Amino acid sequence: MKIKISFILFIMYFLQYFFSIKLFFLENLQSIELYKRWSGFILLVLILSQWVLSVLRINNYFNPQRKKLFLNIHKWVGVIMPLFLFFHSTEIGYGVLMLLSFVFYINIVIAIINTEDNFIKYPKVFNVWLILHIFFSVALLSFSLIHVWLVFYYN
Repeated sequence: MKIKISFILFIMYFLQYFFSIKLFFLENLQSIELYKRWSGFILLVLILSQWVLSVLRINNYFNPQRKKLFLNIHKWVGVIMPLFLFFHSTEIGYGVLMLLSFVFYINIVIAIINTEDNFIKYPKVFNVWLILHIFFSVALLSFSLIHVWLVFYYN
């Protein structure tokens, strides 16, 4: 279910971008500086929450059921993140923003590939998948912080 929703949101973002489907009320909102900052703040909080959930999941203080809950929340936050990116910006951008957008969506695609049945059968594939997911998550957080710094430095 989560994978289908995430895939649909992923496809919808690119369909609206490539076919120039515009929601004018959203375009108007995104032209307001205060809206951009708050929607960006919410998106950054979601990205940071993914890291917090991951750290909580590897903490030995929690029981397996609680860890499973953290994983489930992590996955659902990942599912809704493309929607929040869409509300923040319908454009992919240029330069650093384009790189940020690509890293964001590459990480979403990597997360969509997460089919636990295959990973149980092929644990080495899981290790490669996990390394890629963590690498792109670090890159996403890094580019997000660079984006925030550039926004506030030049505005």
